[in-house]
Amino acid sequence: MSDTIREKQIQRIIVTETKTVAELLVELNLSSDHVVLVDGKRVPLTFQIQENDSVVVLPLIAGG
Repeated sequence: MSDTIREKQIQRIIVTETKTVAELLVELNLSSDHVVLVDGKRVPLTFQIQENDSVVVLPLIAGG
């Protein structure tokens, strides 16, 4: 395997207050170049995350 492949980093975050996707990415120290899914659907940076939402943050993948 390539040395450039990193181990998966999985974190469980508990959202205790409503915040936008952009605010969550800043809080996690991530750029806005990530794909964010809430309850399985891709959402924009302005989407409001609620306390019981299931959120997945994925890096953009380029290929060719």
